[in-house]
Amino acid sequence: MSSPASPEKPRRLFLALWPGENERQCMAQLAARAVDRQRRIPDTQLHVTLVFLGATDADRLVTYEAALADLPVPEMKLVLDRYGYWPQSRILWLGSSQTPPELYELVAELHRRLRRCGFIPEAPAFQAHVTLARRFLGPISTEPPVAPVHWRVNDVALVESFTSPLGSRYEIVRRWPESR
Repeated sequence: MSSPASPEKPRRLFLALWPGENERQCMAQLAARAVDRQRRIPDTQLHVTLVFLGATDADRLVTYEAALADLPVPEMKLVLDRYGYWPQSRILWLGSSQTPPELYELVAELHRRLRRCGFIPEAPAFQAHVTLARRFLGPISTEPPVAPVHWRVNDVALVESFTSPLGSRYEIVRRWPESR
């Protein structure tokens, strides 16, 4: 007798800006300058989260992908030029002193498209940042880093998060637009 098929486990997903190798190396150098390795986010995991989708089943994922199929992603330049620290959550981050308006418009467009699928965005307002360290004891000088990271953004990545006792690991599922 065969056992009934078990439902597929939901995937933990988010939409992000995913840096190229040059930008990632620059971010990693700034992270190394600010915090010891034990508390740092692994260099390969550095990114800017745009929208956290959370636990997503296969049907919902198909709906999200359809809603984002023709997503226009404007080319923009994001300059990461300052450290920040959130003491309550103990997160050290790298951010922009002047976030491009196109990035806020992109996040708003993602929210509009996903709301049509029944998605409810998280309450906190979007703030462009790259998490450099968790459980950081801080504080840190929030003066601009010596060498700002200049990042040419032209796509959005759908990323899956896998958790283990060793921490989180991220894998890109796909990108929009696909032609770039």
